[in-house]
Amino acid sequence: MSRISLQVSVAALFLVACGAACAQQNIRWVLPNFSDRLQVRISNPGSGAVHTLAVIDVARARAMAPGFPGTLAIVADQSARTRYLPSQVDAGDEGEPEGAFVIAVNLAPRSQQTLEIYYSNTLKERLPWPNRVDATHSYGYNHATAAIESELIGYRTYGGFYLDVQAHGKGQSGLFNSLSGFTSISSPAVEAEDVLHIGDTLGLGGIFLRSGSSVYRPPVNTPDYAHQLAKPDELAYRVLAEGPLRALVEEDLPHWKIGGDDVALRAVYEMRESEEAVRCHIWITPLLLARSYEVGAGVRNLPQMHTVEWSPLIAEDGVQDPSIGRIGLGLAFDPNLAHRAGRLTTAEGDNEIVLLSDSLRSGHGVSFTYQVAAAWQGSGWTDPAQHVAEVLQQDEAQPVVTLLQHESTPHPERLTSEPQ
Repeated sequence: MSRISLQVSVAALFLVACGAACAQQNIRWVLPNFSDRLQVRISNPGSGAVHTLAVIDVARARAMAPGFPGTLAIVADQSARTRYLPSQVDAGDEGEPEGAFVIAVNLAPRSQQTLEIYYSNTLKERLPWPNRVDATHSYGYNHATAAIESELIGYRTYGGFYLDVQAHGKGQSGLFNSLSGFTSISSPAVEAEDVLHIGDTLGLGGIFLRSGSSVYRPPVNTPDYAHQLAKPDELAYRVLAEGPLRALVEEDLPHWKIGGDDVALRAVYEMRESEEAVRCHIWITPLLLARSYEVGAGVRNLPQMHTVEWSPLIAEDGVQDPSIGRIGLGLAFDPNLAHRAGRLTTAEGDNEIVLLSDSLRSGHGVSFTYQVAAAWQGSGWTDPAQHVAEVLQQDEAQPVVTLLQHESTPHPERLTSEPQ
């Protein structure tokens, strides 16, 4: 080989190597003030289109992307990098992430999209995503309550591990739970109304334990206006996420004493934007048990009740007060984990219930998830039970999240936000 051809070959190899390195260094970094980005692929394996939330486990993501999601994260669509997707980080104990980074996605059947999540450990900003859901604690006339709502309907809990209903008037939409806490159905019409009287029942989605013929329900809390000492088994609330995409409220009862038995009870109520149902995630842990318990949940029966027979769910409506009109209540469950179990009578009425196939016993806790929903005739539904059943039947396929790669900015000298 001649000296000239050798020089040409070496030059060619240099250009190839340089091209690969330069290509790596010239990746378009859309947000120059962000030091890191995590690339993910969101897939819809189902045969129907989905408008839902993709949930990324923070602990899993951090194994690939240290510090994710930082103090500020923005999601860009790789196919159109100036299109940004709404997202949120669910907050938890002592300001640490609860474990989820949530993205709003729209996917056609059997499709996928690649997203780039830029994040910074210095920047802080309130992003302009519209709030479609909300969760609050210390609202209304009762400090010891928590409320959760979408723009379509609201719910609240004040102990007992059940939900009450704040329904919107016909044609109304928005986040009004903080208003309805100060009003009643007899007051002039407002955007949200407290339509359901729970009384001594399971309300909407209330849980219970049963041993033989004895039924046990979690205690309600002590309202702060009562000027009474808190009960020894008082529960506590914590807002895990206020939106904009989903709202999460935790209800925690560290010690529920049933005679000589002691049980820890925790629930997380989840509501997503554009939805009317609440996902109820329940964990029951035995601390000291001398016997086993059946575990169930249910909804209260209403006068003049009629039901919609769809499986596997409870859907009913009835009239408590003619001036209010018909109220629909429903509960959907996993038939692989629970079954319909008839009625349970409490002090103020009957309840339609489901029972878990598993039991709570010494050394063996239970966890389960079910959905509840309500509808009000005053919202414009002529058949509230039918509407509740349809809401609870809406179960979109969950997208699959694949973590692809983590990158640091190729131009750290351009950073003006991060410490050097």
